[in-house]
Amino acid sequence: MPSLTEQQASLLGGLFKAVPDSTVARLEIALANEAEKGGSLANVHGLIAREAAERRVRCAVFGPISALCGVGDSSCVRFPRRTIAQLWAALEETQPGMVSAARNAWSRGPDDQVAPADIYNRLCASAGAGLRSSSPSFDAARATLEQSGAEALQDFNGFLDLVPLGRQTIARLPEWMGRLNEEKSAAARLAYKDAGDLSEDAGPRLFDMLRANLPQPWMILRIMSAVMDRPKDSFAASSELARFGEFVLDDIEQRLSRVRGFDADQGRSAGIQASEMLHVAAQEIAELETAIDLKKDGPWGQRVVKQRQALAQMAETRFGQIEKALDKALPLEMARFGKGMRGHPNLGVDPDPILVKRAAGLLGFFDHTRTYAAQYGFGASRAKVAEMIQSRLNHYVEDLLELLRANELSDVTRLRAYLDIAAEFTGAADGEKAAQIVRRRAAA
Repeated sequence: MPSLTEQQASLLGGLFKAVPDSTVARLEIALANEAEKGGSLANVHGLIAREAAERRVRCAVFGPISALCGVGDSSCVRFPRRTIAQLWAALEETQPGMVSAARNAWSRGPDDQVAPADIYNRLCASAGAGLRSSSPSFDAARATLEQSGAEALQDFNGFLDLVPLGRQTIARLPEWMGRLNEEKSAAARLAYKDAGDLSEDAGPRLFDMLRANLPQPWMILRIMSAVMDRPKDSFAASSELARFGEFVLDDIEQRLSRVRGFDADQGRSAGIQASEMLHVAAQEIAELETAIDLKKDGPWGQRVVKQRQALAQMAETRFGQIEKALDKALPLEMARFGKGMRGHPNLGVDPDPILVKRAAGLLGFFDHTRTYAAQYGFGASRAKVAEMIQSRLNHYVEDLLELLRANELSDVTRLRAYLDIAAEFTGAADGEKAAQIVRRRAAA
């Protein structure tokens, strides 16, 4: 295959600069196998690999503030994604030597004697100075920030000033996410004090930076608790850090609302997604209760009590819909059994895909609550429903297998279709091993 022309390489290079980081990473992986074959695709891989490496250096330099640029939740301070790329381009023009030093520091790795953080921090300081100056090299970044909000440029500069402290503090987040002792709590309080010494609003800004760099944003409550010494909710709700608690409370409400609107007709994946949404809300409630001294009549305590009740009610409501959904997806006909009546599989019609999908959605929700139901107040309800599901499916499977063994049906296609559905439901209710047992028995 022919190599790329200079014009083609230039066009592709410009295109790669405009796409998101995630796309660059996927392209680099996707084209990796082509690198050894030569030709145009190998050249394309070379272009994308260079762009990916450049972005890694850029991210290392602006690391603490990069997480604040791009799409995120509306309650978090956000700046346009292209801001970082525009600043990097400006620094390449105005500080080429320092940019080259940053590339070298990044490529040498953390074991090198030269501390990369010093170079990175100096570049961030230069970026801040450039934004505050009238340098034309920074016009694009300046215009982008000014277009995104009246205070965006000033706010961004405030975050740039915090980068050295933020870099040190973010490095300590993994140990702070574990059990906080007095030593770690003191370190968190000191970092917050150091931020406050920079400017009046730098403390909350540091928290914005930390939250944006946490994989679970609600864990900022743990640091908030350390800084404020597990405050009462009445005090925390009126403090300068109040919005971080409000963010968690609002996020719980949004997640519960989405669980409330969960449509089981969308199938198993929708059920799992709704259950995971409920799980995160439960984790957030638990984190609030641990980090903040909540009072039942307090501004946050009242909301948490209602949210915890709503969470359990939602789970129990969905559990209560499962039996009816199973009866529709795996229909029964009643027949006399001894002195009473007992349901047997009704094989008069083919399985209804819509009804099967609805039952699968509810069972997906049920299955995914297995790991956290007991911890968050509806374990007993789940255990009761689990017994019902197990009994219902066991009887149904045994009846189908008996019909299969008796060979009383001229066409077993429909029976096997119901057996496959029952195996799938068994897996959702009692684990994949149980489903495999049903399938092996059917095959035998």
